[in-house]
Amino acid sequence: MNIKHPEHPYILGSPKKTSYVKPENPKNPDQSDIGTGTTANSEKDLRLRLQKSGELNASLELLVEQRTSKLVEIVSTNGKFLTIIAHDLRSPFSAIIGILELLKLSLKELNKDEIEEYVNIVYNSANNTLVLLDNLLEWAVSQNVEKTFKPVKINLYELLQEQIENLKTLANQKQIAISHSVEQGLNVTADLQMVKTILRNLISNAIKYTNSFGRIQVTALEDKKFVEISVTDNGIGISAENKNKLFKIEAFHSTSGTNDEKGTGLGLMLCKEFVEPHGGNISLQSEAGKGSRFSFTLPHYI
Repeated sequence: MNIKHPEHPYILGSPKKTSYVKPENPKNPDQSDIGTGTTANSEKDLRLRLQKSGELNASLELLVEQRTSKLVEIVSTNGKFLTIIAHDLRSPFSAIIGILELLKLSLKELNKDEIEEYVNIVYNSANNTLVLLDNLLEWAVSQNVEKTFKPVKINLYELLQEQIENLKTLANQKQIAISHSVEQGLNVTADLQMVKTILRNLISNAIKYTNSFGRIQVTALEDKKFVEISVTDNGIGISAENKNKLFKIEAFHSTSGTNDEKGTGLGLMLCKEFVEPHGGNISLQSEAGKGSRFSFTLPHYI
């Protein structure tokens, strides 16, 4: 008995093959080159990216070159700086040791005037060395001025009186008169240690480059925002050529004082470093043989 099974496309028999014919799509003239256009756009985009990448690489190479050049300059400058400092520290210590040795061996043979002369030489050498060491410590502090800068209200009259008193012995040795015309109630807003350093360096420099029996005058002019403090001397002055070398660490310019006092020029660089955070400036007016006037500005206390 033969039983006919109904055909089922999923269970019995083989499914009928159905052919698929892709429907015709009339050619659209606007889309006929879409594949070619996409490829062209991709290549153009790639070229633009490569161009930008090349420009970026060139900029980075230039930046690296500039930074490397600056680093080499800093290392070279610091090396020169340390060499000068080491020399300027060694010289006064050598003089101090030599004179003390002479005094030790010949003290009984020397008269009072000779002993006083040697003691004065030792004192000057020791004082100059101390100033240099102070400046070195303050220079190290100035390299991180953002953290050390602490402006407060300062009575300029009292601070100036203090600094002149501290330098009186140095001035008296050359019989130099120091005076000022700053009013007692004049106040500025500034970092105390920085202003002390500025005044000490400018006044001690004036003493160094003023002949015996000379004079130094400190003045202050006020306006609404700033106070201009000036230290004026009638000393040996500064030539036009040497003016351009001041306030620059790479120049390390310094000349001997009227009593052959030594220095590195570090003090003036410190003055510039310490005036700038206050929003002020420092300037010089001088003529060789006629004295100098250093001026700097600080914010007026309001």
